[in-house]
Amino acid sequence: MDIVAAYGHWPSPLSAAQAAAGKVSLSEVASDGNSVYWLESRPAEGGRVVVVRAHAPGTDATGAGVVDMMPEGVSIRSRVHEYGGGAWCLVAQHGPGAFAYVDGGDEGVWLYGAAGDGPVALSGPPPPGERWAHGGLGASADGNWVVAVREVHGVHGVHEGGPGPRRCIVALGARPENAGESILAEGHDFYGAPRLDTTARRLAMAVWDHPDMPWDRSALVVTPLEVSVDRSTGTSRLVASGPSWDVESGADVSVGQPAWQRDGRLRFVSDRLGWWQPYVHAGVPDGGPAVALTTVEAEFHGPDWALGQSTTAELPDGRVVARMTSQGRDALVVIRPAGPPDQPDQPDSFRPLPQPCVAISSVCAHGDGIAYIGTPPDGPPGVWTLAPLLDPAAPVQLRPRPASPLTPGDIAVGQPFACEGRTGRRVHGLVYRPVLAGVVGPPDTLPPLVVVCHPGPTGSVGAGFDVVVQYFTSRGFALAAVDYAGSTGYGRDYRRSLWGQWGVIDAEDCADAARFLATDGQVDGTRMAVRGTSSGGLTALNALADGGTFAAAVSWYGVSDLCALAASTHDFEAHYLDRLVGPLPEYRATYEARSPVGRADEINGAVLLLQGLDDRVVPPAQTERLQSALLARGRRCTVRFFEGEGHGFRRAETLEACLEEELAFYRRELDL
Repeated sequence: MDIVAAYGHWPSPLSAAQAAAGKVSLSEVASDGNSVYWLESRPAEGGRVVVVRAHAPGTDATGAGVVDMMPEGVSIRSRVHEYGGGAWCLVAQHGPGAFAYVDGGDEGVWLYGAAGDGPVALSGPPPPGERWAHGGLGASADGNWVVAVREVHGVHGVHEGGPGPRRCIVALGARPENAGESILAEGHDFYGAPRLDTTARRLAMAVWDHPDMPWDRSALVVTPLEVSVDRSTGTSRLVASGPSWDVESGADVSVGQPAWQRDGRLRFVSDRLGWWQPYVHAGVPDGGPAVALTTVEAEFHGPDWALGQSTTAELPDGRVVARMTSQGRDALVVIRPAGPPDQPDQPDSFRPLPQPCVAISSVCAHGDGIAYIGTPPDGPPGVWTLAPLLDPAAPVQLRPRPASPLTPGDIAVGQPFACEGRTGRRVHGLVYRPVLAGVVGPPDTLPPLVVVCHPGPTGSVGAGFDVVVQYFTSRGFALAAVDYAGSTGYGRDYRRSLWGQWGVIDAEDCADAARFLATDGQVDGTRMAVRGTSSGGLTALNALADGGTFAAAVSWYGVSDLCALAASTHDFEAHYLDRLVGPLPEYRATYEARSPVGRADEINGAVLLLQGLDDRVVPPAQTERLQSALLARGRRCTVRFFEGEGHGFRRAETLEACLEEELAFYRRELDL
């Protein structure tokens, strides 16, 4: 017989400490043909990020199992654009498992060999008065060069050429005979994903300039290269040999993920038709216009908050495997490149691949198939291999599934829902109903609801398993993750629907989703809270200030003062608010009206603020001002500050403390 327990107090076997330790992040998968590699961020090690290797079944690689590949004590991390990405790459010609990486301590680029050699510095020290950051790493096919985005900061954040950092693409010699560096591209405000072709004669890259974000407007350019030899020393450098060619650009075009195919063609993604779709350019600079691999109205790319995004991979027979996002869920599809325009595609030109994951973050070629990082709806993220040339394909999980106190009967799986918002907008989301094997809520009662506002705000929810969601659902809470207006995964028009409306319609959509679930009889409409991280914190606090829907809000390192954000934010987002809210100073009154710190009188519910003291995106002063404004008006406000944490908590002890604080907050403020 089932145990009856009050919602919010179910006897979950998942502790806060276990949930925090289980919040392991996987990213940037790569393959050398025999083994598969990826980055793994570990809260239990203070957020340390390491390269991990797994030998795929059936290969002739020596060794077995899953092993760490890092030098002792080193953590990989890029800080380019503040959010980093592309912090490592394989350099296979230096031996099995050799790779270049960005050291999180000095932000330099290093080469580490699998033969036991110690790390070798590829980037020299910056000159006095400068700090360098690197990211977006890529290696030439012969292992001679590593290319990277370099971000140059002055001692006071100002250079002779103007305020803020400057960026360029550098080529770093990876062998003694070409030790040193050269600048391959400069002049744009931002660079992303520099990639060398197989001959190292062409460099493709995404570029954009203020005031654009890469998902608003960006361009794809190719620069010709040559090797320059110093006759006096015999050393060589990789240098630009001519002007760049513009491959894809336009007022309404966002591009990304340049990748060179075996036949020399350039593959990339573009939203020229309103959706991020894959294209192939027959020849650069000649060869005519780029051709879409598919015009299916789905997303094959995401917002480039971090460098190194990879959602497509070429198979040996020329087909392309791609991650496709549609209606909030990810899938893998295999695409046969289209024939001539006057001939129809072959019948199997676009085919879904059976596999268990609903959230997929990274894809690479591996042997005659692919490797990818994916999360199923009922288990943690894993690293998988899939051989699409075999029929039927059987995905293999390389990273062992960690032990969990949760049984299959304890796991809540997100169910998609959609509703019409108050102004007729379509609001999308996932609802996770409370579940714990052998436990039910009291009869004639409904569970409390916590609405989750994703960060970004140019971002989206994920349908895959999230241990934090399970921490609450296994205690008797329902959670609803909302893809409010402006979210990605629904095409360019939906993404841009937030322009000029941030702080208004995103909050409305989250409240409308909560009211829909309450009216539908799925949750208790008198016990609803809202939570958000980063920009999602602003959405959550504004949803609470709107009144009548939520009783409480939780903000993890959330934005609360738009004027302060515009004045102090880092260069990557320096003009982000120009489109989301409006340009300053003309829209200052709008900034103030949409800032939670200016709406303290309207916030009638309780607030919990969780803030890192080392946050450079949302400095602690924002949270302090909001706390003072709320307390001055007699509002209930609890604040926890955490030393050593920045924008995005990384340490297990921090995550554990936050989850325990948040649970106690909901029980108290929702009267559970």
